[in-house]
Amino acid sequence: MKILRKRKIKRLFRKLIRYSNKIFDLFTAVASITDKRIKAQIPTVKIVAAMIIMYFTNQGSLNSLSQEIAFKKLKADIPSVSTIARTADTMDLEEIRAVGLAIYKKARAKKMLKPCYGMWVGVVDGHEQITSAYCKCKYCKKRIVTRKDGVKDTQYYHEFTAFILAGPKISYTLDIEPILPGEGEITSAYRLIERVCKNYPKAFSVVIGDGLYLKETVFNLLEKHHKYAIAVLKEERRQLFEEANRLSLLSKPETYRKKKTYYRVWEHSIKGCWDGYGKGVRVIAAEEATPKRVHSKDGKSFEDRLKQGKLDVGHKSTPFRRSL
Repeated sequence: MKILRKRKIKRLFRKLIRYSNKIFDLFTAVASITDKRIKAQIPTVKIVAAMIIMYFTNQGSLNSLSQEIAFKKLKADIPSVSTIARTADTMDLEEIRAVGLAIYKKARAKKMLKPCYGMWVGVVDGHEQITSAYCKCKYCKKRIVTRKDGVKDTQYYHEFTAFILAGPKISYTLDIEPILPGEGEITSAYRLIERVCKNYPKAFSVVIGDGLYLKETVFNLLEKHHKYAIAVLKEERRQLFEEANRLSLLSKPETYRKKKTYYRVWEHSIKGCWDGYGKGVRVIAAEEATPKRVHSKDGKSFEDRLKQGKLDVGHKSTPFRRSL
């Protein structure tokens, strides 16, 4: 079984390499990436190739790659983990972004990327990675965590914001930006959005974020680049939130069903309720409920029930989950 598994992995890996070179000319493109090492003994392209192989084979780390049975024969060709880490710290980021841009253009030209419901949508969000209680660098953020026994430890971690071009089947990461110590996610996201709008001016028309991105600075930046912005409205103290709730009580929702879930949706155009932005916005309020098939009280039949009673679409007492 192990021999068959090794052969299968090698075949899939060779196929993936051939496809990447044929469609994207990947390993020729990454040969343009340089670093700041002096008298380097190992070419930068070899180090970049090792990192690409790690992602292709879905390894959790470079250590896992070097220990993988199927790649023991390649161990001599794969640089050490310390060499890869040291080189990665000095690589030219603009050259890496240029490779990503070239791959995006080829994928878009070959119609490999598809829009969502007829619109090209970008998603921006923050992510956390590389958590450690011992290893740290000048770019690490830190926090105090309490263990189960009550002991408090200092934890070091990295955060970044990512901009992803969303698609129904394939999503593509356009760029990322680190969240430096002392910074918030919005500060990093502002730099990221500005750079992505410059490098990918026609890649998307709508940008979506969570409630954290409901900021006038973000909306004004996207408007300057002729992009639409969508963010979650979830802070009840906002005047905009209260106005949307009032209008929902005075208007009739659109009701529909998708698979097993029932929806009620309101759409409002509101002006003058967001002092920081000062322009009109559209607010979409939605309620959803999914029934659960259970036995009836007589035990002879089934009925659809929610946690608080029988589903009655359109009834005021229906326990819908609401979002704005």
